[in-house]
Amino acid sequence: MTSTIPRPSRFRVAGALGWFGRDRLGGQAVWIAVPFGINQIVRLVTSVVLARLLAPEMFGIMLLVNTLRTGAELLSDIGIGQSVVKSPRGNERRFLDTAWTLQVLRGALLTGATIVAAVPIGSIYGHPELTPILFAISSVFTFTGLQSPNLFLMQRHIWLRTRAVYELGCMAFQCALTIALAAVMSSVWALVWGLMASTLFSTIMSYLIGGMHRPSFCWDKSAAREIFHFGKWIFFSTMIYFAASSTDNLYFVAVLPLSVAGVYGYARTFAGFFDQLGNRVGSTLIFPKLAALGENRTEAAGRLRGRRRFFLGLVALVIAVAIAASDEVVLLLLDPRYRLAAFMLPVLLIGVWFKVLSSFADAMLMGCGRPGPGAFANSAKFVVLLVGLPLAIGHASLFVALFVLILAEAMRWAVLAPILQGERLATVADDLALTALLGVAAVTLKLAVGALGLALTFSEWWALGQGLHG
Repeated sequence: MTSTIPRPSRFRVAGALGWFGRDRLGGQAVWIAVPFGINQIVRLVTSVVLARLLAPEMFGIMLLVNTLRTGAELLSDIGIGQSVVKSPRGNERRFLDTAWTLQVLRGALLTGATIVAAVPIGSIYGHPELTPILFAISSVFTFTGLQSPNLFLMQRHIWLRTRAVYELGCMAFQCALTIALAAVMSSVWALVWGLMASTLFSTIMSYLIGGMHRPSFCWDKSAAREIFHFGKWIFFSTMIYFAASSTDNLYFVAVLPLSVAGVYGYARTFAGFFDQLGNRVGSTLIFPKLAALGENRTEAAGRLRGRRRFFLGLVALVIAVAIAASDEVVLLLLDPRYRLAAFMLPVLLIGVWFKVLSSFADAMLMGCGRPGPGAFANSAKFVVLLVGLPLAIGHASLFVALFVLILAEAMRWAVLAPILQGERLATVADDLALTALLGVAAVTLKLAVGALGLALTFSEWWALGQGLHG
């Protein structure tokens, strides 16, 4: 008899259908929105404090390091976690242990590869300080490889409260430790040691939450075959996703002064606060729920479209407020070294809107068992960046390059939206109407807050970017 991990009785098709009703949606949305809001507030405060303690050049170095680290993880992603969520065998101990074994092996291989590549990367970018940093960061892959499969089970069964406690605890530890290290060291190594220690902490915590499953090394051929079969599209999709999402970081660090690249990375981090909510809802709620529904998802399609419109309408209004007022917030919170971030952030937030639309579409299609469209959408985005960024920087300006980023995100959405409409889970017309709502609200609010002196006017904002316009 196959050994399985006990799962909640509510995790059934009927329960999944019930989620699209008001009661379940409201309760689950609270356990996503409230922890997410707390997380973002703490991270914002941490970012402001670190910006006062550390120079922009240090964030430029870490922009490259984190991009390379994320790239290594994405380029080796075979969909282990997604397979646990999607597979009918996801609760079986042998399946979970095989998935964990693959994860450990992947982490060990990434650690070795990073050590080997550290010297060449430092030489290519002309920053020899990168080499010892990459040697140190290589241990992060081992730590993440050892993380408990409890994290997969939390996503599979949508245990939002447990996940929220875990993530808030890990985030609080990382922020507090990194600030303490920055206050003492005032060097990029504060960020490096903070990342390493917090990753180890999160790995330890993954075994302490819930007491769901204690893994052991196992190799089940049928389980491994299923993971690799489902993961082939995940691998291709994440490979293209990395190229599409990191081309700007890798290119800007190579062609711009580190201080400017660091300010861009900082503005990008601020903008990321807004699109992470869409990613969180998609990965922790939409994807597992649609995966649970299977062929029965057509019964919930109409209600899902309505809930999607409502949620994205709220997101559009929040982003509109951020576009209108974020420049003033940056100037108030940060010192003059980061002044350019106040100019960059409103532009980046326009691209964030298309990121949110795409993240929702990608999660829904993944829940339908269709990871392929995400890969094609990211390929389209990558092509726009690959052609557009060198042309913008070489023949125009960084300002034009920022709008290339918006075009790339819009291209990704344009590929996904018709496919999602074909699944009857959304309509292109809805997304265009929501985009128009965002545009009208952002312009109206900007004119209003500028006239009232609560934020910069359009002309004052434009003046911030002198030297970037070409």
